[in-house]
Amino acid sequence: VAVMNGESYNMRNLFAEDMSGVHESIYVTEKIFQKFLPKLHKHMEKEHVRLSMFATQWLMTLFTSTFPFDLVARVWDSYIVEGWKVVYRVVLSLLEHAQNDLIDLNLEEILTYLRDEFPSKIDGASVMKASLKIPL
Repeated sequence: VAVMNGESYNMRNLFAEDMSGVHESIYVTEKIFQKFLPKLHKHMEKEHVRLSMFATQWLMTLFTSTFPFDLVARVWDSYIVEGWKVVYRVVLSLLEHAQNDLIDLNLEEILTYLRDEFPSKIDGASVMKASLKIPL
């Protein structure tokens, strides 16, 4: 209940009728993505890839629908303590890990890669370690 209603978590807004929580989290993620990974952000913009095309599912489920349990367990442990800040750092860490593969792909290839190939390449410990170095 605290995760759905607590001030630090407020997940209920993700599932509100207007999906206000989704819009807010995508907006915040977009701004930090642009700031911390400008080269990848510019490439995705050039390819007309919007963060909402792939990250909505990540954010609404806190990675449970896409990534291995190893990462999901670590994210949820940190999320309970830190709230949304950890989620934003993990998104940045994931995109940073994928950056070298994504930079040469077009729109369709990017979305296919992020959906089908990328999740199986993830090591939860290294993603979390890298995320803790992101100064949010």
